[in-house]
Amino acid sequence: MRYLSYSVIFLAFSIGVGGCQELAEEAPKAVPVDEGVVVEGVGELKQRVSTGVNKQFKVSGDSLHLNKSVTALCDELSKGVYDLLGEKRPESGFYVVNVILYSKGNAKRQNIFRTTVARLEGGGYRIELVVDIREQIDRSDLEAGVMQAIVMERTLRNDPVLNDDSVVEVPRWVSDGLLGAIKWKEGDRNRGLYEVLTRRPELFSVESLFKKSQKNIHEMGETVRSLYEASATALVMSLSRQRDGKRGLANMLGEVAVFEGEPEELLRKNFAAMNVGTRGLQKVWNLQLAEMSVPRMIDTNTLMETEDKLREVMFYSLVGKDRLERRVAMKDFDVLGGMGVEERRKVTMILRQDLVQLSYRAYPDYQPVLAEYGFILTSLARGQMDGVAERLERLENERAIMYENGERARDVLDWYQLSQARNLKGDFTGYQRLLDRMKREQREGEENAVSSYVNGVQKLMTR
Repeated sequence: MRYLSYSVIFLAFSIGVGGCQELAEEAPKAVPVDEGVVVEGVGELKQRVSTGVNKQFKVSGDSLHLNKSVTALCDELSKGVYDLLGEKRPESGFYVVNVILYSKGNAKRQNIFRTTVARLEGGGYRIELVVDIREQIDRSDLEAGVMQAIVMERTLRNDPVLNDDSVVEVPRWVSDGLLGAIKWKEGDRNRGLYEVLTRRPELFSVESLFKKSQKNIHEMGETVRSLYEASATALVMSLSRQRDGKRGLANMLGEVAVFEGEPEELLRKNFAAMNVGTRGLQKVWNLQLAEMSVPRMIDTNTLMETEDKLREVMFYSLVGKDRLERRVAMKDFDVLGGMGVEERRKVTMILRQDLVQLSYRAYPDYQPVLAEYGFILTSLARGQMDGVAERLERLENERAIMYENGERARDVLDWYQLSQARNLKGDFTGYQRLLDRMKREQREGEENAVSSYVNGVQKLMTR
């Protein structure tokens, strides 16, 4: 999907001029959505309305340029939903979604956006999405509001039986999960978030996902919200990949905005072939996370992944007369001294090729390190061994510093996620002391007679 450039949206929202006129026709009594609205009314200023390609979306506000940009965004997201479901986007038979960009006024800023529904005389519904743009707004918030309206319209189009006490509300995990699935399909993939959830699924499990309201999401910090969105995306992706998953997802969207039962009941109804229990949902969610965290060929490894892979390849491969292969650590380069020129070149070339392969996806900070190892191998292939030990030691120290920084950055992220997810408070130093104590205890557990013997045997085998 060709999403609008963030700079265009940001520039347009930063202008923040003008207001919105109250619509000419009087809206019938609204079906409640939930407590509170973004605005209590709209100003009586001249509007400029932009209409979408199939005329489903009408965006009104003071800036015509901004209206057109938001209209294009609505069309793209709507098309993305139909593509995800494997359906053709209809040209008629839908309810119009009126998007109001509220740029001026004294209404209390309670929500960034609010979607409301009103019954029309003679049948049908009127859907309004009011977006408060009096202050800077992120593109992600605008997309979330539009996706809520898209799902709500699809449910209402199925002509549900409603009364004055009915609540029309789309769970955020549904709309945000759809939005994330569309972006994932189009190549917008932040694999790091799915790696974190794969390692620490308790940070945003399926059960906690179902409990998050719109208010909870608005109050989230940026990092926690990113994990929430990744969790919702993985769940919707896992649903769409079940047997008859697209049909089940389409049916679910046709009733989700008015469904009054538990989420598990909704899923059980529309995905009959799936084991929709607490463990069953968690399992398919975990499997989806694992798949989404697998790096692609063009992805770059993280700092710690690069270091781990580098440690695996830093060995000379020597084959003796007995045709058995021995792996010798690169720092023990003295074994090359007794070799002939051709044999030495062959041995160093094998290691050089491994380093070149690693460099294709290595963390950027490791590129100079890998290049220096390549220069060292060139010197060794020529028999020039003076100063090699010092160069290797210097590189090892640099790698140790980078790895320590990478571990600390990961620990900070894990600590932050834990404190936010469990509503705990405390300083990072205490969490760091806990990690250090665990590492120390692990080392002490390894320092016994058996471990020393095993470590000694391992050293012999690698020589």
